[in-house]
This record gives sequence, C-alpha cells and structure tokens, in this order.
Amino acid sequence: MTAAGRVRTGLSALTLASLLAWGATALAEPTAREPLPEDLATRPVTGFAALDRPTGIAEVGFGWLTLPRAQVCAVNCSRGDTSFEVDVWQLYRASRRWALGAGILLALIPTNDASEANRTRRYMTIEGGARYYPYVGENVEWWFGLTGGLVVVSDSFLVAHAPSDRALLGPTGETIRTEGGSLGLAGGPVISLARHWTCGVTLRYAEWFLPERAAVDALGNQASLVGQNVVISLGMNVAYRMAL
Repeated sequence: MTAAGRVRTGLSALTLASLLAWGATALAEPTAREPLPEDLATRPVTGFAALDRPTGIAEVGFGWLTLPRAQVCAVNCSRGDTSFEVDVWQLYRASRRWALGAGILLALIPTNDASEANRTRRYMTIEGGARYYPYVGENVEWWFGLTGGLVVVSDSFLVAHAPSDRALLGPTGETIRTEGGSLGLAGGPVISLARHWTCGVTLRYAEWFLPERAAVDALGNQASLVGQNVVISLGMNVAYRMAL
C-alpha cells in the first residue's frame, strides 16, 4: 500500500471513531430542553416521613380517667370512680418506627369524693413505655405501645375539720398511701401543627395491681381502693419535638 493510501485509511478510521463517540454521547446525555414526564417528577419528603435522625419529644396532656369496676370503700362502698387527669411524658424517638420514654400521670379530682367532706383521694402513676409507629405519613402518624410502672393511691383524712377554740397540736390529718403496679396498652393518632409542634389523642387501657388487704391508719381509717382494677383514660396532648 502506498503512503497516500495509508493516509486515506487512517483518516477514514479516525472519522468513524469520531462519529461513534458523538453518537454515544448524544444517547447518554439527553438535551436539557426536553422536559421530564410528570409521573417521573420528584419532590422532597417533609413532616413525619422525613424523620431520619433521633428525636427528643416533650409531651403534656390532659383528659379523663375512669375506673369502671373499682370497689371504692370509705364510710360505705360504691362502684366506680372517675377523675380529671394531667400527664407529662419525656420520649426518645430512636428511629422512625420506635420510641422509648417515661411519664407521670396525676388524677387529683375523683368524683367519688364529692360527698365526703373529711376525705380526699388522689391517683398517681410513674411509668415507662415503648411506642411503635405502624403508619408514618407527612402530616399524620399512628402509634401504639406498652406502659408499665408504679401506681400510688393516696387517701387523706381530715381529723380536725370542725371550728374549735382549742389550740391544735400536731398534724390535722392522716394519709394512707397504697402502692402497687401498673401494666397497660396505649395508642392514638398524632397530627403535625408546625415544624416542632404536634397534637395527639391518646387512649389508654391499664390494670392496676394493689394489695388485697386495705391498709389502716392509727385512727381506724382504711384505704379506699384495693386489689386488681381496670383503668381506662382518654386524653389530648401537645408535644414539642427536636432532632438530636
């Protein structure tokens, strides 16, 4: 092959390689002017569904607590009791699905004490809990979980409640505290209000396990609640969340 033929062959090979490279580039890189189909368009996920790091939650709630089958005994025994309640929870949400925490519940206004001028009763629980979130959307999520801990029933008796001209020495009353265990289930929906604020509804079912024998003080007064008792409560809460 002559020198001129070799030059023409080299130019032809170079031209073919250039055309193949340009075609591959054109197929791999579509023009920027061509719009993407609407069904392929994406947007950033927000709200609960965007949770990707541990979160701390401070929750405050209020509601109504009911002991539907409790045998409440003072001067006479009666069935059932209800009370306004407040509760505070501190939670650590380790992931999108799981959270752990602890809280205190106070029920300070039992309706079954309305006719007893010299006696008041209070309920308090100190519990831990675990929550699982089966549904996590952008603005709404649902959770359910287990709770368990300590329950305290305080019965206070007023000794000197009538007006008197005599000087009173010592305490004016006696308090009997009955302690036991609590085990229950809870759950409900949560709605996003703002970036860090949420509102929720919580339904709780629990069993309180108190001593079978009522405690008695020095004046012969006895504790009003004993044994195993079913507790149901329904409330609302507001929570503040912050990523850790």
